[in-house]
Amino acid sequence: MGVIKDKGLQLHQIERVPYEEAFLIGDLLTTRITILSGEPKAGKTLLAVGMSTALLNGDPTFLGLPVHKKLDHIVFGITDDGAPAELKERMDGAVPYDSVTVFPFSDTGDPWYWAGIYEDLARIKPGLFVLDSVIGALAPGEDIASSVTAQRLVNSLRPISDLGIPTLLVTHTPKGTGEGMSVASSPIGGRAMGAAARGLIALRNSGKHGRRLQTASNRATEELDIPVTVRRASAEKEIPIWERIEPGLKAVSQPKADPWDEVLIARLLEEQPQETTIKALANKYAQDAGRKPETLRPKLSAALAHVGGRWVRRTAEAA
Repeated sequence: MGVIKDKGLQLHQIERVPYEEAFLIGDLLTTRITILSGEPKAGKTLLAVGMSTALLNGDPTFLGLPVHKKLDHIVFGITDDGAPAELKERMDGAVPYDSVTVFPFSDTGDPWYWAGIYEDLARIKPGLFVLDSVIGALAPGEDIASSVTAQRLVNSLRPISDLGIPTLLVTHTPKGTGEGMSVASSPIGGRAMGAAARGLIALRNSGKHGRRLQTASNRATEELDIPVTVRRASAEKEIPIWERIEPGLKAVSQPKADPWDEVLIARLLEEQPQETTIKALANKYAQDAGRKPETLRPKLSAALAHVGGRWVRRTAEAA
């Protein structure tokens, strides 16, 4: 009796998993364990909501990537205070009724806690389990930067994945580069966390360059490194709408703005006016800016672009 004798398989005995069954969303969200990392306020939860909404609605694509399977039910384990109400605002009315279960995740260190999670998920059998966030899910006194803690978490999650339940972990990126991992594969917890996942997603948000999504996934046809934007569905609804910035939008040289110009640009990005052309923007805001429309137009054109129904800031790099 032994591990190899009991569990070993010849290569021809191993079941082949087609590419379409390895990903819920092509090259992005796997059917095993996927880690979504990013700095605070990068939009990680919004991205998890966006992917979940596309899967529950059976959308053909998400960010231009194929959605391979329509899901009937997703379970969110939430750790942050007030997060359930925020999740409701972002998903209610956007997904089928009773398609999302939310529960407060709080590991007190009880060795039976994870066993209870496993049993409930085995009974519910959701199409996706989302844990948001990893750091909030730790038992008291645990540090995710510790390889021992990371390994314990991984060992708790693998049985859920082995049930055939895709698992998405939302976590943070570490400060600095001390853990020696690439940008796309740098969840806090280092190699112990990264090695456990079939797919790694990193969401970056720079005030200068905007949001960028990067991936490192087994079996992906390509690793992604794409600029993306997210906006609210409307002024009244917090449902996030994710869009990919197409490469056809060229960056332009941007002259240095004086303080009032920058205030106006920041105001436009915040208000997201309905006007869709630079000319219309200049006409609308010329009086507020104390300038003639023809003077304002080149400044706005150099700073802003209308992409996917939303005003975004152009990068400062030369085209």
